[in-house]
Amino acid sequence: MKNMDKKIIRRLRNISLLTISSLSAFGAFSCGDCSANSEIKYNYDSMKNSQVLSLDVARTLKATEDMPYYEFFKDTLESVQNDYPSVFLARNASQVFITSFMQLLTQLNLTKKGLDKYNDAIYLIDEKVFDYANTNNSRFNFDYLFNKFGDVFGKNKTLNLENGEIGILGNTKFVSSSNNAYSIFPRTLNELVRYLAPYLSQGVKLFDFYIPDISFVGMNDEVRSWIIKHANKITLLSDGNAQPYKFIRDNYIKWAKNQKVHYTKEQLLDYWNKHKASPGVQIDINYHFFYTLDEKIKIFNLNNSYIEPFNEELRNRGLDWAQLKIHQYPLNPNTINEYLNLQNNNIVEDYLKLNNLYQKSFLDFVIQGKEVYDPNKKNLIFMGSSLFRKNEKTGEWRFATQEYALNEIKSFFAKIEELYPVSEYNYFFKLHPVYDQNESKEYINFLLGDLSNKAILLNSSIAWENMLTVDYEQIKNNKSILFTENGESKTHLYGIQGTTTVILSTITFLKEALKWNDEQVKSFVDIKNFPLSNTFDIVKRDIHYATPDEAKKANTKQMNSVYEFFVASGSFPAPKEWIDMREFLTRTK
Repeated sequence: MKNMDKKIIRRLRNISLLTISSLSAFGAFSCGDCSANSEIKYNYDSMKNSQVLSLDVARTLKATEDMPYYEFFKDTLESVQNDYPSVFLARNASQVFITSFMQLLTQLNLTKKGLDKYNDAIYLIDEKVFDYANTNNSRFNFDYLFNKFGDVFGKNKTLNLENGEIGILGNTKFVSSSNNAYSIFPRTLNELVRYLAPYLSQGVKLFDFYIPDISFVGMNDEVRSWIIKHANKITLLSDGNAQPYKFIRDNYIKWAKNQKVHYTKEQLLDYWNKHKASPGVQIDINYHFFYTLDEKIKIFNLNNSYIEPFNEELRNRGLDWAQLKIHQYPLNPNTINEYLNLQNNNIVEDYLKLNNLYQKSFLDFVIQGKEVYDPNKKNLIFMGSSLFRKNEKTGEWRFATQEYALNEIKSFFAKIEELYPVSEYNYFFKLHPVYDQNESKEYINFLLGDLSNKAILLNSSIAWENMLTVDYEQIKNNKSILFTENGESKTHLYGIQGTTTVILSTITFLKEALKWNDEQVKSFVDIKNFPLSNTFDIVKRDIHYATPDEAKKANTKQMNSVYEFFVASGSFPAPKEWIDMREFLTRTK
């Protein structure tokens, strides 16, 4: 009866607000806190609405501060503790989905909604990845989350703020009369506000934002400033390999070098709080300064070792104030049970079901060629890239028009077949998620020709790191495909793009999960199996180099851009181990 009384009281108390919220969902209502020129009109209290709802962080987090993922889970639990909605601005990148789903599911499972609480999770995702009108044909099983936690928005614009806990949107048409597809991040303030209007119209002032790093710097100033104004805290997630060079070096470090003044932590907190109560969106100081305010903006990467060389460079320039903390996140969802002191929780199970991994083995991810798999062979896995995707304007495969690249890649595969004979290896292919099943088959036919009938094609929509995790967990049952019963490698990765995040994520996973040293890692992922092209650029599409030397120089520069600071920290193979295609084609067993 007590819970029923709460629902009745809440319904009576909020009946008028719910009417307003429903109107706003159809675009008929414009809340005062939604526009760029009409901002938060109240005296900001940093402690308001921050009461503990369901648990104590210290008791729940059984990890200690010296453990690598301590800050990741602490940050997630802080969102569980408060009653601010969590807003995830996702982008179509495996690393973003891996981290954000762990955070999302931990929050959903541990948060207890109480009277007048709106601490839901709003997840914005590219419409091409999730279509509300066709949830059955989705890369992720979001229907499972709707059924378990309750859908906040509903397909028919029927708001369910009272009982729903999860809202997933890829278009404003499901919460308003407008029709704007979500793509990478909100392009305008109006778009973002439409997604959040149901909460803003209920009087919600602040949110916990979870945003990919390069999305945060890529969005326009008005959107970013509005987010900071309405943020209880901001968690910056890694898009992958881009963080060290795009987000840190080319954006943050470049900015920091030109600063003549800086601020203490107390001054930054004062600016942060004053911004909440200011009449407009514009911030009095540059937003980059807040990166050093770790309690309000936390930055994460799958491997945080690279930041110390960056910080050393800043110290050498006399910019000690600009040093940053980068925290690490796990790749294996089972880490949740290692770090959180919980009983009878289903967080890991929810993660597996959401990602279509539940009760599956590595071979369950095969979509073609399972019949040619031989358990007595070792494994060879091609890690594909999106470099040669179909031309956006003509619809033609780039392979069809870039014969120079196709010829080089065919030579590469001929050498691979010589080094790793089909009689001894299973030929797996894990292509980029940009390719659907039919395109994946076409891609393989282009590359392999007659050898394509030996190809074992893996589901491109499932993240490699998730496949690796699923198989790693089978070692203890002696059912692993990629490892021996003793946890040794029986697999080699290879590819044509040495800058793919998969290389670093796999190296990091193997070192942390299996405690492998550099030589052991090479038995699974050897950077020499990802030679630098002698004809095309390994990062930018449609670039043809006139000579092998020119190509090697350009591609070595691309590798340095991505890995310079990971190399300096000892987390990635040194440049002396990077070889070009000419050298690769001379290799012998």
